[in-house]
Amino acid sequence: MNTDMNRIGISASGRKNYVFSSMCLLIILLAMTLNDLPVQAFLGTLGASPMWVASAVIFMLFLVHNKFCLYLDKYSRLFMIYFLLTFSISLIQCFWFYIAEGTILNSYGVSVLSKHIFASSYYFFYFLTIYCAGYAIRAVSRKFLNKAVILIAFFMTLIIAIEFVAPDVLAPFHLSMEGYGVGSRQRLLSPEPSIAAFTFNIFLLLAITLSNVNLVRLILWGALLAGNMLIGSKSSLVLIMFGGLLVFYFNMTLIQKLKSLFALIPVAGIVIYIVMYTVLPALMVDIENFTSVSTRLITSLWAVCSLFYYPLGEGYGTYTAWFVHPLEAAIRIGNSLTPFSLNLSEINDMIDTGNYLSAKSGILFSVIHSGFMAVIFYFIVFRNAFRDVRQTNAGYYQKILLRITLWYSLLSILFAVNMEVLYTFLLPFIVVNYLKTNS
Repeated sequence: MNTDMNRIGISASGRKNYVFSSMCLLIILLAMTLNDLPVQAFLGTLGASPMWVASAVIFMLFLVHNKFCLYLDKYSRLFMIYFLLTFSISLIQCFWFYIAEGTILNSYGVSVLSKHIFASSYYFFYFLTIYCAGYAIRAVSRKFLNKAVILIAFFMTLIIAIEFVAPDVLAPFHLSMEGYGVGSRQRLLSPEPSIAAFTFNIFLLLAITLSNVNLVRLILWGALLAGNMLIGSKSSLVLIMFGGLLVFYFNMTLIQKLKSLFALIPVAGIVIYIVMYTVLPALMVDIENFTSVSTRLITSLWAVCSLFYYPLGEGYGTYTAWFVHPLEAAIRIGNSLTPFSLNLSEINDMIDTGNYLSAKSGILFSVIHSGFMAVIFYFIVFRNAFRDVRQTNAGYYQKILLRITLWYSLLSILFAVNMEVLYTFLLPFIVVNYLKTNS
């Protein structure tokens, strides 16, 4: 298997297949915006997005075209290695569970082996997606990439407007529109507002980064603020602001920081106003009910405790049987840390039924599955992305926005959103890799 993309003359083949590669890339970008399709009622969570079909078909077409040689770039190689490594270790854990317990079924009557295959499939399709997008994008022009991302950004802005005015129009793209009428929190084509906000913000931030027209940038900034207010995600704008602050302090000289203050001060003022009058009132509801705060705190502590109980992870399948001790430790620690009594109703329901048993963030759930391997993997992937930004020939402000986008993505999947079908988190890596490769 040759992993050197620079030796295969991909530019020449790209010229011959420009239209095909462009279509493949556009299909992948559109599929990233759809993650609440009703077919998940039959296919499970994986069916919530069409990406599994799109990536598998495009992957096979590329594979046949390349005579079954797999040409990997840096990021697709990392995702492939991580998938194979964690899949293998988790499979061994399933066999160990069978030997120790004398059964392949967990306490809920579900096969840990089938759970292993299903849960690990997410990383398999992450690999297919980032490979196909990275391969297709090498055959298209920078101009097409810019237009494609900007087009999707305006498409998502249009979706927010349609859902706000006539939410029933988008009902076929959701399992249920119950509770999301006119004037309530918008969720675009996602199952919940937090995932909608993440998908929307990633596309808008990258569209602003790639646009060369000041008027378009201004319109997109306005759409970003208005869209987040309509979605009503309590964390999205705060995490973007934190991303900006991290870039401000870690990636700039003193003179650059002083120059950037002129842009940061008015933006920070708008964000603070939104936080005071939108985010805090919504957050107070959560705190009064305790459920959301309690669940996120306890499941986050569960991931941390799991590192000490199971350094190689609880396994993609066996976590449904081995979660008890780490989760009990997390509940004890959570109760000792908070001045109020935690509401354990949602946690208890997870334990009793096994339904929705997971951490409430993508990276932390990966830590539960794969332990320190997940920590190392995400450290390497994001470290490479930040280094690649530095090595691109992008402009000064484009680099700032790329770094903000990466920080926002990292903070979101670490603290705020699940990742099962959230393929949008791969997009910053795809764009950064393209910009670095073509620098």
